[in-house]
Amino acid sequence: MVNDNELIENSILCFLHHYPEHHWAVDYAKLLEKVRALKDEQPKDAEVRKRGRPAKRQRKKETTSPSTSEEAAQTT
Repeated sequence: MVNDNELIENSILCFLHHYPEHHWAVDYAKLLEKVRALKDEQPKDAEVRKRGRPAKRQRKKETTSPSTSEEAAQTT
């Protein structure tokens, strides 16, 4: 995918190629330098921020052995 700055730079280059003697050519050359400078200043990708601490299930009562849980499951 092409970003906006590359499209603008390409259109300026096309204008300068097809109309080198136009009275706007000097202004477009200056604009091209600014667009190329912007390309170097902008970050490549935005950093993804983490959100808070991870969610953990609250433990209400510690079981002493796995057999306690199995016995409770059999009685219900």
